[in-house]
Amino acid sequence: MIKDEIAMDYKKELKKRISADYERRVKQWMAADPSQLIDAAEEITAARLIRDNIEDSINEEDARFLLGLDEPLDELADHWIAGNGLDAAHGEELLHCVWTLREDLTDDAGPRTVRDFLATHVGGVFSLMTPCGFVPLTAAQAEGLMSGQSAAAHPGVPGITMSLSADDLLSQTVNSANYANGVWHLLTEYPEMKQCGPEMGGMQ
Repeated sequence: MIKDEIAMDYKKELKKRISADYERRVKQWMAADPSQLIDAAEEITAARLIRDNIEDSINEEDARFLLGLDEPLDELADHWIAGNGLDAAHGEELLHCVWTLREDLTDDAGPRTVRDFLATHVGGVFSLMTPCGFVPLTAAQAEGLMSGQSAAAHPGVPGITMSLSADDLLSQTVNSANYANGVWHLLTEYPEMKQCGPEMGGMQ
């Protein structure tokens, strides 16, 4: 069972499931009268957009989550329409749509930490606005952080940096996340209003 789960291509399986759901919907739309089609215009456009772009817009962990839903196409289409309308671009907004859907449906598990976010977006590039300042992370730096390496925060004072331990940064909670131009922009905070107390560094 475990070997089969590891070997599964979640993105490909999700693409197959969403394509099948879409084809089923097409048959329903073709049987509908014109007034029903007009009412369903947003739903039709969103469903087609998701079918055409989902495989290239998400990672394996996102696909695994979506496969666990009863109706992933329904959930995504509704979430897309509510949050984006039909004027948004495809890839980046669809990735953000999946992330916010995950947040909404897993809200009972409590706030997600930076550790959780990095673990589900392996290979990503990040820009974190933390209580201690701005923390940019390349994919390699994010991997190093997950392995226990510290990170440098820039508090907005020229020439001054603050050293944040991996535990300090990874334990912070993610208040919001937006994806633009290949970078995840996160707004974070310490749990229970913990005070920022990193080691100060001077000009390099």
